[in-house]
Amino acid sequence: MSAPILSKHAPMPRVAEVCNDDAEVLALSVARFVAAGYMTRDIACWDAAFDGAETLLGAEAGGRFVSGIVGVVRALRTERADDGPFMPATCCRLTGHECALVGLIGRGRRRLWGEVERGAAAITGRPEAPRLVAALRAAVGPIDEAAGRLGASKRRPDGAALH
Repeated sequence: MSAPILSKHAPMPRVAEVCNDDAEVLALSVARFVAAGYMTRDIACWDAAFDGAETLLGAEAGGRFVSGIVGVVRALRTERADDGPFMPATCCRLTGHECALVGLIGRGRRRLWGEVERGAAAITGRPEAPRLVAALRAAVGPIDEAAGRLGASKRRPDGAALH
């Protein structure tokens, strides 16, 4: 799924319209908590990211998942001139920046590394973004593992969305 083009007058897309599965919803939520922690310098934001992922995935898998997303957000912050706009973790709408990030995660999950390299360069505004590409490569395994666990989850009613 490619990121939607946003106009100034169109409503921002909803999480369910952009994220392909609950693992991508969780990745977006964790990225938002991590970004909020960077912005506020409050460790409670990162604790919330770990608490949510560990509740859904278990302590070990949840920790790996959050660590992978922290790496992605850190690489994005390192290779991008600004932080990019992130919505609050529970918001049902996405910014264009978040749409691009979710699209990049999806291409990484499909192992489209050439597209990931081009997309990482585009989202950072640089000719290349090797740290972001490396972080995405490292995060793909935990995200895919989460997809398997969340797809088989009995904690939510059938058909209920994570977000």
